[in-house]
Amino acid sequence: MEKQTLRITLILILLTGASCNSDENSRVADLATQQLERQADQNRRMSDLQQEVASGSRELVEADAQARREMVALQRAIQTERSEIGHQRDQLEAERREIADGRNRDPIVVAAITRVTMVVVSLLPLLICWLLLQQKVEPVDENEIAELLLDDLVSSEPRLMPPVTPKPDKRRLTDLPQSPANPSTEREN
Repeated sequence: MEKQTLRITLILILLTGASCNSDENSRVADLATQQLERQADQNRRMSDLQQEVASGSRELVEADAQARREMVALQRAIQTERSEIGHQRDQLEAERREIADGRNRDPIVVAAITRVTMVVVSLLPLLICWLLLQQKVEPVDENEIAELLLDDLVSSEPRLMPPVTPKPDKRRLTDLPQSPANPSTEREN
């Protein structure tokens, strides 16, 4: 830009020197001066514009850096969330497998418990019979059995034989008069 301004100035000076007329010279000088002022004004504007472009570029670079920092922070947050979601998914999968195993295992356990219960219930009568057979039964004296049966027959509340509803015309042994002298005759009646 300065080279071009310098050329224009030199050309104007040469033209001024070569011209015959001083009015023309002054007019050419005025034109050259105006041209130089315009050129200086354009140079100032260009300089201001370059400064604005430079400041805009700096702001753009700063905004880009800030955006990259924010993007890195967002990527870290997303990675953290992905990791948490993956962990939760793994926990959910483990729970699902546990429930599926429970669903498969529970009917087997119930069937086993049912079968064991049936075996125990069916063996219980056999166990009772075996225990009864293992007991030692001492032979009872016939006199003791006879005495027990007679006591039951004579008692007002029998334990071995069901109570018989007495008929009005039949008498019970307890209703008969007892004499200590002749017990055998009473028993025969």
